Amino acid sequence: MRRVKRMLLLLCLLVLVLTSCSNERVVDQLHILTTLGFDKNKSGYTGTALYSDLTKKGGKISFLQGNSKQIMLILNKMNNQSTKRIDIAKLRMIMFSKEVAKEGLSHFLLTICKDPLISNYLYIVVTEESIASVSKGLKDKGRDNLPYYMIEQNMQSGNIPHSNLSTVLFDFYGEGRDFSVPYIRFNKNGETEIIGFGIFKDDRLKIVINREEMMLYKLLQGKFIQGDIPYTINDKKGKSTALFSIQYGKGNKTVSKHKNETKVTYHLTLNGMVKEYPQGTQVEMNKSLVHLKKQLQTDLVLLLNKFKDEEVDPLGTGDLVRAYSRDWNENQFYKEEYSNIVFDVDLNLQLTKSGIGE
Repeated sequence: MRRVKRMLLLLCLLVLVLTSCSNERVVDQLHILTTLGFDKNKSGYTGTALYSDLTKKGGKISFLQGNSKQIMLILNKMNNQSTKRIDIAKLRMIMFSKEVAKEGLSHFLLTICKDPLISNYLYIVVTEESIASVSKGLKDKGRDNLPYYMIEQNMQSGNIPHSNLSTVLFDFYGEGRDFSVPYIRFNKNGETEIIGFGIFKDDRLKIVINREEMMLYKLLQGKFIQGDIPYTINDKKGKSTALFSIQYGKGNKTVSKHKNETKVTYHLTLNGMVKEYPQGTQVEMNKSLVHLKKQLQTDLVLLLNKFKDEEVDPLGTGDLVRAYSRDWNENQFYKEEYSNIVFDVDLNLQLTKSGIGE
């Protein structure tokens, strides 16, 4: 019996070794694309694909390009230029230049959705420059410089709102909501950076909110609440700046109707600590948070009204109101009701046990 068990164990180990060797050979024979981008050209689109060249030390970034009106033909042309078969199963990000985004992404989203190899957790991003110029700047850099690492890290621990293909499709195909994605650029230091968030109407880029508004937008989303909010303290010595670091929070929304008025209230509770509180200030920390609360409430309502004025609905106000309505029509709501919605923010700031951070 022991001999049989030993034989089975040896067979399992042999299978594992052979499988791993087989996978290594397959990887060596593929260009595994991690990022795919699209620019507008005179005859259609220029597609650019980034991959890590595993034959070079550190997996240096390389790229392939193709031109066509059809997405699959672009991939075919890339494949025709490559000495190895290209593979999209590990795709982590799809980028669109702002020109393509303003023209509309429905064709791309429909094509991407049909491919069973594509993950719902990949990132959709709009770039200020052309994808081709970004790719040239990344060529021969280490794989750690691939943009999706930066997006992923900031969504998990920074001030960046949550967004991926799954949320984009949910907002795009759902009624009473619009989708949004990160907006990036390639700076003078040769690095990609997030400079805002693109808000779409239907499938077209409508507005881009800046970094400060982006953090407010993340708070209003009411999920994955984390980040740092700088705020100003005024005393006899002048102005100084402190930092309220949100460690966790929660939020929900309510709708109330009175005669012809519909009011949407955002209820937010933010738990955090004050960091870099200016030494020598005559304003107590708790009093300074009262001013921060008022300023935050004002800024949040301003952003909500900005979305309303620009006729975009990335927070799903229409979908929320629909839950409180018997006969709700999307077209009618945005033509007649959305502009009259009254927004309010109920904000509660709470200090954690740690209080002040050094």
